[in-house]
Amino acid sequence: MKKFIVSARPKQIVKNFVIFIPIIFTLDQWSVNELSSILANSFLCFLALSSASIIGYQANDLIDKNFDKKHPSKKLRPIANNEIAIREIFIFIIIFLILGIIFSLIVNFYILILFFSYITLSFLYSYQLKNFIMLDSISITFFYIIRMIAGAYSITLSISIWLYILTFLSTLFIILIKRISESKSGDFRNKNIVSFYKEISNSKVFTLLLINIFSYSIYSILEIINLERNIIFGLTIIFFSMGIIRYFGVTKNSTLGESPESIILRDKIIQFSVFSYVITVFISEIY
Repeated sequence: MKKFIVSARPKQIVKNFVIFIPIIFTLDQWSVNELSSILANSFLCFLALSSASIIGYQANDLIDKNFDKKHPSKKLRPIANNEIAIREIFIFIIIFLILGIIFSLIVNFYILILFFSYITLSFLYSYQLKNFIMLDSISITFFYIIRMIAGAYSITLSISIWLYILTFLSTLFIILIKRISESKSGDFRNKNIVSFYKEISNSKVFTLLLINIFSYSIYSILEIINLERNIIFGLTIIFFSMGIIRYFGVTKNSTLGESPESIILRDKIIQFSVFSYVITVFISEIY
C-alpha cells in the first residue's frame, strides 16, 4: 500500500488547492442557504481533480521511467525503481479514473468535462509537449487554469478574468524556476531543453517576478476603483509580493525549486504570506 501512496505524490496535493480560489473571491456572492452545497461541491471537485492529477503522475512516471532512474531523487519513485508492476499501475489508474468520474458527476457535467480535459492534457504533456522548449513550461500553466475553471464551475459562480491571467503568470514563474533547478541537477531530460533553461539568468526570472507583482497590483487597484473590493484589499499586494519575492530568494542559485510543494509546506514566511493574504481577502469582502 505504501508504494501506491508514494506514487500518488501526496505532497503535490497542495497544487489542487487552486480549486478553492474561486470560493475565496466570491464570498460576497454566497447565500446562507447555499453555503453547505457550495462547500461540498468545491470539495468534491477537489477530489475529482486530485484523482485526475494522480492518474497524470502515474502516466508521466511510466513514460519517464528511464530518465527518472538517472535522477538522484526521482530514481526512488516506486515506478522508476520497479516497485510497482505495469499491471498494478493500470489497475491503480483505473481505480482513480472511476473515482474521478463519480466525484465529477456528483458535482455537475462541466466538472466531468474538465476532469477528462485534465487527463488528456496530462497524456499530451507526458508524451509530447514536455519535449518542446518553453512549451513544456507553458503547458503546465494550463493544468492550473483547468483547476481554476473547475473550481468556478463547481460553485457555479463567476470570477474575474484577471484571476486566470494571474494564475498563468504566477504558475509560469514557479515552473520556470523548477525547470532551471532541474537543469542544475544534470541532463536527465532532453539535452536541448536542459541547455535552454541553464542559459536563463536570475535577472530574467526576476523580471517575470516584477511582471507578476505589477499585474497583481493593477488587478487589486482596479477591483478597488470599480468598487468590487474595499480599500483593505489593497493590503493583499503586500502579502502577494512578500510571498513571491520570498520564493525567488529561497530558490535563487539553488536546486530547491525542483519541489515547489516542499518549499510551500516548509517555509514559514511563505506560509505567513499566504495565510495573511487569505485573511485579508476575507476581511475585504465581509466589510
